[in-house]
Amino acid sequence: MKTLLGFLMMANAVLFFFGAIQHVGVTIGRFHEPRIIPAAIVETICGISLASGAVIVLSRTVLPWSAPLVSNFIALGGVLLGMIALAAGRGPRTASNDLYHHIMLSLIGASLLALMLAKSGARQP
Repeated sequence: MKTLLGFLMMANAVLFFFGAIQHVGVTIGRFHEPRIIPAAIVETICGISLASGAVIVLSRTVLPWSAPLVSNFIALGGVLLGMIALAAGRGPRTASNDLYHHIMLSLIGASLLALMLAKSGARQP
């Protein structure tokens, strides 16, 4: 379960970094998003948080539950902030950006589920 959790968190970190690169104005193949520097900053912070949490999950024999939990909640806060800002008209909205937000939320949900399952499995005799 730790490997799955680490993979989910690292995949989400990559998605956050991908979004951050696009929001500073870099086009990657057919992928491009409007330049939104505050979004790039938030996505970078979330990506670093998730990547750090994933490294902790994958490198420790005993899982410190707080690290991946906090990492995912930081990312959740970033996604919700972005979704609320876009819904309030604070920036240009694209279908691909909405899709990214939904994928990020799904990966956070899957990570939290994996974390809960791993934690409950550790309590079993």
